[in-house]
Amino acid sequence: MFYYVSLFALLIALYVIVRAVLPLRAHRAVKYLLSLLTLAAAGKFHLLYLLEGENFFTPTLPDWVVWGGCWLFCAVAGYALLLLAADVIRLPLYLVLWLTHRKPADTWRQINNSFNLSMLLLILALTGWGTWCGIKAPELHSINLPIAAMPSEAHPIRLVHLSDLHADSTKGSDFYRDIVQRVNKEAPDVVVITGDFADGTVADCGEALAPLRELDAPMGVYAVTGNHDYFWGTNSWLSYLKSLGIEFIDGRRELLSVELEGGIRKHLCLIGLHDPIVKRTGQQPPALSELAPLREDSQRNYPTVLLAHQPRIATLASNYDIDLQLSGHTHGGQFPGLQQIVAHLNGGYACGYYRVGAMQLYVSPGTSLWTPVCLRLGVPSEITVINLCPPDKK
Repeated sequence: MFYYVSLFALLIALYVIVRAVLPLRAHRAVKYLLSLLTLAAAGKFHLLYLLEGENFFTPTLPDWVVWGGCWLFCAVAGYALLLLAADVIRLPLYLVLWLTHRKPADTWRQINNSFNLSMLLLILALTGWGTWCGIKAPELHSINLPIAAMPSEAHPIRLVHLSDLHADSTKGSDFYRDIVQRVNKEAPDVVVITGDFADGTVADCGEALAPLRELDAPMGVYAVTGNHDYFWGTNSWLSYLKSLGIEFIDGRRELLSVELEGGIRKHLCLIGLHDPIVKRTGQQPPALSELAPLREDSQRNYPTVLLAHQPRIATLASNYDIDLQLSGHTHGGQFPGLQQIVAHLNGGYACGYYRVGAMQLYVSPGTSLWTPVCLRLGVPSEITVINLCPPDKK
């Protein structure tokens, strides 16, 4: 993957240099300097690899260096795309000049340079804003979901869904403590976390996630692993996160029951699926058919919620006795354009609420973000509060 990223970086840098830097009316030294800056911004991952080795995706550099590098990398990539789009529009004129053996007038060159500068300023502002939106605290989003299996006299169940916490060197314990305090303020019955806890070892990132110990829910805190949780010592992370009071239910079915003040009883069934990456470790996790009966065999009066890090299994899951699937992984697509690609790679699901047959699906855009590309435009990170209620109480 590193070589593909490096090749992509080289291509976009060369395109920006050829189309925007070399045509400038400037001293040769200025063009050399701008070209080097373009190569450095586009080659962010390569430079980090030279500085940090195998840890280049989660560097131990100052926060402002990591975020600044992300901003400039996204700006160069975005600028290359804008230049390409502009060139496609200008292509007919280039063809006419080529066919008539004429050279563009100096005025045309000045107009092009001014237009390129305008696009550069636009993309710098846009990616700068997007980087800020990517690293800021998540928003709170609440939804009510009717559950057909719940009788009309049943009390709603308040569930908080977190996903893709991605602890690393840029996020300290204060970031996650704020999330925990906001979750607790919502007084949830249960908290669920759908994977991707960290991008680093327990030694490097464990302290940042320590505030998760303070999550307070009478039914408990449950989680499944994500693909990133297999990159940094799975057993160490599972042991540490369990010590914080998080119960992992990968490959398990858990029936929860709690009695609250006033004799109010609430029942909830959780099903947890391993992330598909677990098969690379040689494990053969239980299939969904072993954890949930087919829908026509259902005889219950409580909600059944499936936790699966990746949403692509939703079409299959809709055949089973499951009311709601909760997933993450996609980060909501992060910004327009990428969102459509992410949906295509994840069974058509990228962000938010979907109806999949008789089942409901909610794909979290993530409670945090993977720092190497911490850019969000129109897709904020979120803490999701879901009220499961009888159909007549929606």
